[in-house]
Amino acid sequence: MSFKHVQVKPEDHEYSGLKKVAYEEHLTLMDAVREAVLFWVKSKSGLDKDDPFFKTSGMFSTDEQQSENHDRIYEV
Repeated sequence: MSFKHVQVKPEDHEYSGLKKVAYEEHLTLMDAVREAVLFWVKSKSGLDKDDPFFKTSGMFSTDEQQSENHDRIYEV
């Protein structure tokens, strides 16, 4: 795994908040920043492939092809 070095210059209150949350979560500052970056990227990138919604495929089944026989099945 290769890493890239990124330098940030947080304001005092941002740094204090980061340090406090990292401490409370038992994280190093580096790990807290990495987690924050991953969260930000995920929230800005659109669809989340790990969202449980995308894992519903195959959860339900039927004996008949409902999409093809909808009117007959539901007597519409």
